[in-house]
Amino acid sequence: MIRHEVILRIKPEVTREIIDRTLGEVRELLISITGVERVLYGVNNAPAYRHVMLVVELTDEAALQRFARHPQHTRAVQRVNHLAESSAVGSYLIGSERPSNQ
Repeated sequence: MIRHEVILRIKPEVTREIIDRTLGEVRELLISITGVERVLYGVNNAPAYRHVMLVVELTDEAALQRFARHPQHTRAVQRVNHLAESSAVGSYLIGSERPSNQ
């Protein structure tokens, strides 16, 4: 399984209502892409830390490659970019599922 994680620093003017609605829309866009197993998100609502984490779990490396090129992924990226003043993104093989001979 591949885990694709996005951390967003939310713009100060974006309300919690807008964050929740946008993340729900993004989840619906991404969950229907072939190879996507789960889409999770959470909001750190502490006043000094306006961050969101979005996690997409994909079946394998091929699914990640399809996901990256998919038009719904492009639309999801555009939506979250409206919320964010900065972001960090990473994708990795879940370590506990790596064969022990590697």
